[in-house]
Amino acid sequence: MIRRFYILMLLVLAISIAGCGNRVELNELGITTAAGYDRQNGNWIITYQIIVPPASSTSGSSGGSQSAVTTFSSQGKTIREAVAKSSLENPKKLYFSHNNVILIGKEAAQYGLSEILDDYYRNIDARESVKVIIADGQAREYLKKLVPPEKHPGRALSEIVKRNNEMGSFYPIMNLHEVALKITSDSGAAGIPIITVSGQNVGQLESIDIFKQTSTPSKLKLEGLSVFYKGKEIGVLNQRESMGISWLTDRVNRTNLSYVNKRGEVNSFFVRKASVKVLPIKSGNHYSIQVKAKVRAELDESTTLVDITNPHIIDELQLQAEQIITSQIMEGWNASQRLHVDMLGIANKIHQRHPKSWNTLKDKWPQELAQMDINVEADVILSRTGLLQDSFSRLLYKESQGEH
Repeated sequence: MIRRFYILMLLVLAISIAGCGNRVELNELGITTAAGYDRQNGNWIITYQIIVPPASSTSGSSGGSQSAVTTFSSQGKTIREAVAKSSLENPKKLYFSHNNVILIGKEAAQYGLSEILDDYYRNIDARESVKVIIADGQAREYLKKLVPPEKHPGRALSEIVKRNNEMGSFYPIMNLHEVALKITSDSGAAGIPIITVSGQNVGQLESIDIFKQTSTPSKLKLEGLSVFYKGKEIGVLNQRESMGISWLTDRVNRTNLSYVNKRGEVNSFFVRKASVKVLPIKSGNHYSIQVKAKVRAELDESTTLVDITNPHIIDELQLQAEQIITSQIMEGWNASQRLHVDMLGIANKIHQRHPKSWNTLKDKWPQELAQMDINVEADVILSRTGLLQDSFSRLLYKESQGEH
């Protein structure tokens, strides 16, 4: 019995020793919250935004008197060489599981995404689900900038993309895996939102003193959609064009539609739900595009002087919303044709449904796309007009006319 007890104790000790042999203490890890990729003089420059634990644990949004993150860059002929060279100046073991976003600099975007994608898919210490944003300039400069009131800029950038998708749908949320799927598809196209900086005294965003101000003179904001074809940036869409692509790719969650009539009256519609189907229609040897959008919306602002409870007026309001949606869809479609790139994924649908036709079209697809016609049918149901039966402008007008 005693012999068995000693054997059991030896096994427990052996297991305990083996379990601690390769452990890494938390204070030895450099937890990255964002990473940036730049190209310069034929080299890769990789920038890491690393959490500073003492500052991060400080109560309040400002993070006390110390920045909650620190950044540093390393350079190499390849991405992995740059990562390896980070050990020359960084005392921490880089840990990427909490990486919120990667920023790709303008020159790197024009050079191409293939090496970045290869690095992520080939190594187990990186996540393909990380969000992707294109920097309007060098990524490393953007990673130095703070985003009040958030302490961690990388997390803040990720949240900006998320909030835009939830409330405006102007630009899509794109993760690395989705980008890879899109640029390797038959269409070969992907759109990635662009982050830029606006305002004056941009350098102030690199100091924690910015947290002491109630309003910052400059801000980071999403502005533009970078269009990629087969991994390289080929153009940029503005917000309205990008919104059109969001409709055409069925990525509109919630958004606002604003209409101003000839009398200067304003009606604003809040889209609660949208479903858009894009179908390629074959006619002879060519195709046209049929778009059907079904939208449920609410009237959330109005200055009209007419009775909005009247069924005929409600029909008119729905028509206004349908006209806005159709206009936005056409802007996205025209932009796609201008760049000769299939942002809608039409090629993928043709290949799935008509593989023989695709074999004859794929070599001349940009030319086929450029001459395609599009037909848009928008159907808006106005589910409610708000708490007021009349607009406040109409109430004031009735009061001035002595109506009750």
